[in-house]
Amino acid sequence: MSKDRPPGSSPRSNDARHPGADRACARVSDLLDDFLARGDEVASGGASHSSSGAVSPDRISLGEVMDALGDRAFGALLLILSIPNVLPVPGLSTATGVPMILIGAQMAVGRHGPWLPRRMLAVTFDRKAFLGVIRRAKPWADRLERRLRARLPALAGPTAERFLGLAVMVLAGILSLPIVFGNQPPALAIALIALGLMESDGAFVSAGLVAGLLSIAIIVAVLLGLGQAAVAVAQQLIG
Repeated sequence: MSKDRPPGSSPRSNDARHPGADRACARVSDLLDDFLARGDEVASGGASHSSSGAVSPDRISLGEVMDALGDRAFGALLLILSIPNVLPVPGLSTATGVPMILIGAQMAVGRHGPWLPRRMLAVTFDRKAFLGVIRRAKPWADRLERRLRARLPALAGPTAERFLGLAVMVLAGILSLPIVFGNQPPALAIALIALGLMESDGAFVSAGLVAGLLSIAIIVAVLLGLGQAAVAVAQQLIG
């Protein structure tokens, strides 16, 4: 079952959540198909506006991304924003990481669905590159989807979502840093968490948390190595 909200409910509202409200929408493959179809429609001159204003056939904005996802909840948006960092598109780590920090904070405080400020919604990416990486990820998502199923509900429910929000904040913060080859591990961890939330699969959430811990360890090791190298170079220059 999906973590997404049913038609008619707004992910940007603060209305009370009712049981099962986030669990009645399309599967991951349907989400990506719908997203790509809408993006291609705009590129060919179909739609013309999003919540952030006019839509360009050459650029895709965060506002258009959120409009394309409709009433789906946190997991769907996290998945779409993490994919360009798992299959890296240069220059997108900060542009996608900062919004994910805000999304994680909203999860942590128990907000019912994602919201982004207007200025952030107006941020744009190259449409061809963004849709291209989503299209490249589609076969991998299809394979993973066959393994997704509702299990370990305590790890993917509303209570766990608050803790996961904190984890997403940390991982997205790391993802936003300008570290060479440092974006993929935390992005993969966020993508696994997102898949687990969308399909109420606690096993995938657990895998995402383990991947997150490993990514933190990798980044710390890289930073320590760079620090030691800088100290060694400084010592040689001084002495």
